[in-house]
Amino acid sequence: MAIIIKTDTPDTLLDEIYEGIQSKKVDKWASTADGRLTYASLLWKNEAWFKPQIWVEEKELRFGLIKRKDRKHISTKLYTMFHTKFVEMLLSHFDTLFREVTVSAVRTEPDEF
Repeated sequence: MAIIIKTDTPDTLLDEIYEGIQSKKVDKWASTADGRLTYASLLWKNEAWFKPQIWVEEKELRFGLIKRKDRKHISTKLYTMFHTKFVEMLLSHFDTLFREVTVSAVRTEPDEF
């Protein structure tokens, strides 16, 4: 259930995402001290996180989904909400920085659940 973004500059895209969140240009997303991202609306904040990884050889920026430690599973509703909102954010704010975005339907590196 990872998000895989094809881009020639994965490090730049990740930096721009963090900058957008910090400057409030990208609303409803928050980052943690260790760089994970969560959808920050009151209902969804800290229900799950995306952990970024740069795959240099593949020219990819990947975001793996991480569940809360007290959850046994990630529900379809939670998975759907986080992934659709993240892709919406990418397309709305960073569409010039990548060629393609894919969302996997099964556990994919770097998912942690």
